[in-house]
Amino acid sequence: MERCRDALDKCSHIVAWIDGTQVDDGTAWEIGYAYAKGKPIHGIRTDFRQAGDTTHSIVNAMIEGACLTVTRSVSDLCNALKG
Repeated sequence: MERCRDALDKCSHIVAWIDGTQVDDGTAWEIGYAYAKGKPIHGIRTDFRQAGDTTHSIVNAMIEGACLTVTRSVSDLCNALKG
């Protein structure tokens, strides 16, 4: 865990893969940690299933709110990182 945390501390941006019926527990922890540190987080969700609290949500509201962007493809993610 310390190596993962130290790596997050060294990053300037975080990219989080958030596919699945729920965001992976470890990924959720990393998102929360990075958010608390003020790091920009970019989520990518290529999963076609909705996993949020409402019909227009992409993922859990706390995860979505912590992400600067949530994209649906690698090309959209690359564009978000450029911008």
